[in-house]
Parts: sequence; structure tokens; C-alpha cells
Amino acid sequence: MNLLAKPLALFLFAMVFISGCKKDNPYTPEKETAEINAWKAKMKMDNVAYDSTATKIYYILDKTKIGTGANVRAGNKVTVNYSGTFMDGSVFDSSNGYTYVHKATDQRMISGWEEGIQLLNKGSRATFLIPSAKGYGTAGSGSIPPYTPLIFVIEVVDIK
Repeated sequence: MNLLAKPLALFLFAMVFISGCKKDNPYTPEKETAEINAWKAKMKMDNVAYDSTATKIYYILDKTKIGTGANVRAGNKVTVNYSGTFMDGSVFDSSNGYTYVHKATDQRMISGWEEGIQLLNKGSRATFLIPSAKGYGTAGSGSIPPYTPLIFVIEVVDIK
């Protein structure tokens, strides 16, 4: 194990442990930044290539699920399989066969979802790390605390 791997592994373990204490340790902008940076460091350490949009939504296109046809755009009726998790991997939402009409600014969907899904076409799948500014922001929602970065794995099943 190289000299940086062990301290980085301990840091990542600490971040996962801390993120599990949602009620006792509310998210802050600083904690969110630290978690996103830890995720990026882990991706680099694991040699996982990720990209980001201009608004800092990070994503990894699944090379085993490459779709065909045009990407999702406003007005499309989109059917997806998805799971939403916190940074520690705990699931807060998931669905298979969820269908909705995509709008660039759909009030039913967080803006990070709406922006990210436009990178996908029928049959493709990607993992998105969505910062709180593109998620539930400073207010949170239900079980999602304020300043919480979220991870979504989205597979586009159909586009009409």
C-alpha cells in the first residue's frame, strides 16, 4: 500500500461513518464539499473516469449500458429505472419503470436529475453525483437533510 493510500482510506472511512450520523451531525456546506472531494479522490484512486457538467454535476457513464438514438429532451415521455443514495450508500429512493414527461425545469424532479438525464439515451445508464445546489438545497426534503449531495444511478428504459 503506498504512503497516501492508507491515510486516504482512513479519511474515506471517517467520512462514511460521519455521514451515517445524519440526525446528530447535520450537513453543512463544508461537510458537503469534503464529501464530494472524498468521492472524487476515491474515483481517482480506483481509476474510475468521471466527468462533470458546467454546473458541477459529476457523472460516470456505464460502458456496459450504452444506449442508442437521441438523448432525452424536453417533452419526451421517459421511463427509467433508478436508485437514489446518500454518499454512505444508504438508499433513500428507488423505482423500476418510473415514467414521467421530461421538462427542462420539471417541478417534480430536482434540477440535477433534469440536467443529468439529458446526457442519456434509450438503454444507457449513468451514475450521477448531484450536489445539494442541484438537489434539495439548503432546506432538504423529508429524510434528506440540507446541503446533502446525492448519488443517483439512472437507466433510461424507454423514450417516447
